[in-house]
Amino acid sequence: MTDEMPTTGSASVRVDASPAEVYAYLTNLDLLPGLSPENVRCELLDDATELGVGVKFRGHNKSGDYEWHADCEVTVLDQDREFAYIVPPNFEHATTWRYTIEADGSGSTVTEHFDAPLLALPEIYPGKIEGRCDNLIQAWGTTMANLKAAIESE
Repeated sequence: MTDEMPTTGSASVRVDASPAEVYAYLTNLDLLPGLSPENVRCELLDDATELGVGVKFRGHNKSGDYEWHADCEVTVLDQDREFAYIVPPNFEHATTWRYTIEADGSGSTVTEHFDAPLLALPEIYPGKIEGRCDNLIQAWGTTMANLKAAIESE
């Protein structure tokens, strides 16, 4: 019997901010890298000037001494409710990152979800990176804590 690593996961946090404030923060590519322990910069591609479904952007990432970039394509932009994108576009084992926002009394509950089928395929990079799933699981907790701190300090 083999131990299978999960290919999906999520983490949630409650923030003292409206869904509109959270959505505006999550969809601002200048602010988004400040949340992630790996992402250091994002840029729109193909002469795009703003996010929209089908718009591509590039995330520049760093973990330890390793640096890489990943192209992403926005798949959902549901005002004040949901933001999602796939990495990389047009790849049968693409990872989907999704943020859902729900009103919660005077604040919001934000959930970051990932669906990374390539984690079950160790022969395909980055599924072959030892500990990648554990890194992703730790990263969502960090991202959600950073989101809460950033929004509530404004």
